[in-house]
Amino acid sequence: MNASVKVSVRLLIGLIGAAAAAVLVFGVWPTVLGPSGLELGRGLAPMPAPQPVQTVAVLPDDGFAARWQAAAPDTHQVFPWQDTSDGTRDAITGLPPVELATPSMVLSILEPSWLDRLSLAGPELAAQALILAVLWLLRRIVRTVPAAEVFADANARRIVLIGLLVAVGGSAVQLLGYAADRAVVARSAAAGVVDAAFSFSFVPLAIGAIVLLLAEVFRQGVRLRADVDGLV
Repeated sequence: MNASVKVSVRLLIGLIGAAAAAVLVFGVWPTVLGPSGLELGRGLAPMPAPQPVQTVAVLPDDGFAARWQAAAPDTHQVFPWQDTSDGTRDAITGLPPVELATPSMVLSILEPSWLDRLSLAGPELAAQALILAVLWLLRRIVRTVPAAEVFADANARRIVLIGLLVAVGGSAVQLLGYAADRAVVARSAAAGVVDAAFSFSFVPLAIGAIVLLLAEVFRQGVRLRADVDGLV
């Protein structure tokens, strides 16, 4: 193997490592330790970027029209607050306060419980785990280049696994996120007034299907190479 191939392999491994580090620093770290995630850092762990309030995209539910009409005409604050002995609470339900931004229909969960934090952070951590798993599999494939073992059954299986992680895992994370958002809204002062908005992207399925197709082409190449080696 010539020097240029070695340099290319090292560069690819370095890029994969940099991508994994970015996921850990800007994804896993804030989600686990930051105030917009599980907040295990309790404000002591430095965050790589400002942490926004935890939010859920919502749609009007059965009680939205009545609540909107009852809101103050100058502010249209659908979920008014009041100060109590337990701190600021929702004026109608007495639950921790929430805030609805209109017309974007984004619900801010201002005082999330531990269960709310777990519900909102869980799908994000699952998505980050999928990305790290794909990067690890790519690294395993790249590391076979110096040994000239790229066209091997092990790499074919790795490519299939990448396709399944993207297609099935990416779709499952979206559904898990929707279920978690619904549960958070149902436990909040916004229950019955708004509900979590459902959105589903077919991009993971499309990308996963393309990767699986490439895996089949790769597998045929492995078989062809094995046949040729058997004839020599």
